[in-house]
Amino acid sequence: MCTKTGKLTTRFAMRIKTVVISFMALAVIGISPVLHAQTLSEIKASGEINLCANPEQMPFSQRADAPEGFQIDVARAIAEKLDVSLNVSWIFSKRQAKKVGCDFYAGVARLKEGDSKYLLITDPYMRLEFKLVTRDNGPIINSIADLKPLVVGVSPGSIASHALTINHISIAVRFPDEASRLQALADGLIDAALVTNVSSGWFQTGQTKLQVFDAERILNTELNYDYALGLRRSDDDSRKGFNQLLAEMRGDGSLSNILNRYGVQ
Repeated sequence: MCTKTGKLTTRFAMRIKTVVISFMALAVIGISPVLHAQTLSEIKASGEINLCANPEQMPFSQRADAPEGFQIDVARAIAEKLDVSLNVSWIFSKRQAKKVGCDFYAGVARLKEGDSKYLLITDPYMRLEFKLVTRDNGPIINSIADLKPLVVGVSPGSIASHALTINHISIAVRFPDEASRLQALADGLIDAALVTNVSSGWFQTGQTKLQVFDAERILNTELNYDYALGLRRSDDDSRKGFNQLLAEMRGDGSLSNILNRYGVQ
């Protein structure tokens, strides 16, 4: 099936070519000679900060084209405030981060339990929210009952897929990442898709409009979470310093300007 919308969004799919979130690997630009993560004071002394990012995960990050993704833009703004250079290590797996010695990630979940085993988590700089989306001329979704006649694209094995399954909603899991689900929706292969506010916002910057609904409310399931910086092998003084930088970026509007460029309100 090839609709006008499908043709338009093929270009979008190429722009946001995303691999299944296997998260990041070793194609590195400007690797720092220091292969251990640094504290904020060490970063300032060295004159550079090293970010780990996925090379193919727009609108979060990408290596090949401009724009580079909001994670890269946020990291670059932080580097400018610190008056240091930004090096980006492009990796597909967090396990490979120690091989390139990156100092931080520009996007990790900040959950109720706080820090992870390997990361210090900063204050959140945005909220990642999950949405059920349909085509602009598609069905309106006010409750889970409205999903009964539809096929919903969703990530396999996710909390959302379980919530849909126990409510006897037909799901499609062969589109494992958000970019492929949005393309499948545009092509008419599914009736609705579950994606984040980030991906739905970015998709609509390409002039393809969607109807967007609150997935948590409809599925009666907790899905959303705060999004923050993840600091590798750092210390509490460093976290306080990064929190101060984020506060400054919120105050001067630079953070909201970055997010708005990618359709995140």
